[in-house]
Amino acid sequence: MSKLAKSLEFDITIVIPAYCEEKRIGATLKELARFLKNDFADEKVEVIVVAADAPDRTHALVEEHKKLFPYLTLLRSGAKVGKGRDVRHGMLRARGRAVIFMDADLATPLHHLQAFYNHHKNGHDVVIATRNLHKHHPNFIRRLISNGGNLLFCLTSGLWVEDSQCGFKMFSWEAAQQCFSKLTILGWGFDMEILAIAKAKGMSIQTHRIDDWQSLPGSTFTGGLVKNAFVTLRELFYIALNRARGVYND
Repeated sequence: MSKLAKSLEFDITIVIPAYCEEKRIGATLKELARFLKNDFADEKVEVIVVAADAPDRTHALVEEHKKLFPYLTLLRSGAKVGKGRDVRHGMLRARGRAVIFMDADLATPLHHLQAFYNHHKNGHDVVIATRNLHKHHPNFIRRLISNGGNLLFCLTSGLWVEDSQCGFKMFSWEAAQQCFSKLTILGWGFDMEILAIAKAKGMSIQTHRIDDWQSLPGSTFTGGLVKNAFVTLRELFYIALNRARGVYND
């Protein structure tokens, strides 16, 4: 472990990307504050909310809820680019020995954070949430695209997991620095690329099944199923090309 990693200030950093989350960011931060006070009172936790410019009050609401946390930082990432850019921005600014990013809708219940932290303390570089995609995507077309995309991801990355894109992933600080500094996909496909990078670097990757994940109203999965499917295929090709070139091994 590097000298810098040894001197990190926090036990855990929680990164929350929050573009146009005016309707739920306040409730999310209140729930998170209660959870940390009750379940992580012995750990020093840093919360980073990363919010791109948006025509709503997300920035203002985060500022209003700062008082709920000993350490909360709002990072304004500028004009909208994509979720991957915002997550990368927060992960690389983190000062926790364990760094997790989670979605602002809390679709993965917070109680799983303890299990993830335990996996981290047991020496795993990366811990990822996985879902039963047959169960959680009742729409046949959505299920077909999700399962097909995940299978193609496994083939292109060499990492066999049942779900690559659940928005709840923890990294050691050093793993986060190594992986996110090489991230190039700044939209929805960033989850796939970040796992491909971790695999290429020989990191220890632990999966944790989430059976109580919820598909909530106002999901940020937008743009149409067919369009997203073609974007995913393009990004998988890009990942496969980078892997073949050894780009992720450096």
